[in-house]
Amino acid sequence: MPRRFVDSWLRPPDTSSLERMLKSCCELGFWAVAVEVDDKFWSEAKRLTSSYGLEIFRRVTLHPSSKGELYNLLRNVRWKCDLVSVVTNIRDVFMAAARDMRVDTVVANHIDAVYLDRHVVQVAVNSFEVVFSNIAVQGFESVRNSMRVVRTAYRSRLKLIVSSGAQDEFSLRSPRQLASIPWCLGAGPDFALNTVSTTPAKILVENRGRLEGRISPEGVWRLVEGEEEVSPN
Repeated sequence: MPRRFVDSWLRPPDTSSLERMLKSCCELGFWAVAVEVDDKFWSEAKRLTSSYGLEIFRRVTLHPSSKGELYNLLRNVRWKCDLVSVVTNIRDVFMAAARDMRVDTVVANHIDAVYLDRHVVQVAVNSFEVVFSNIAVQGFESVRNSMRVVRTAYRSRLKLIVSSGAQDEFSLRSPRQLASIPWCLGAGPDFALNTVSTTPAKILVENRGRLEGRISPEGVWRLVEGEEEVSPN
């Protein structure tokens, strides 16, 4: 079965930008996108996406300054969004986010990202995230951090996703261009492709199932007769 590609972070500033980005994502071969928008914008985003045959998921990115703030934010947003991500340069907040099951991804390649040492690896259960826009804007320091994240994730068998972080259609990249980042930085080709397909798709589909009440607390899918199953594969 062909891979289903996902761009896990679109940041459109307005509706017209989103429409152009969705059109480009469709042309680039994506199956789904996760967009970060406010409540009013979300309804319009869902309407636009249906025109291009894309699956759309809602993302929120948290920027906590303490563990207490992280936990408060998670209580408020976890079951309002399909993807919850955390960006922080504070070590104890980073480690808390890496192991809290209410978090899906922790961005780890910004210029002042926390160093991934063995202590972080030991507690991590969530996906680390490499964002292309960080590399494009922040340059060498982000590339170095990206290399460290990719190699650590690949060698330690941790989950990793790669997203564009695009704010307009010109910042988008094709699925294989995004996958080339971890591949060039030391990961194997299958692992690299999984960072833009299987890994993010599984997170998004399962979280959508929980939001809709289609997954039991034990993690079992409830299938309704006549309803098509959505698979990340």
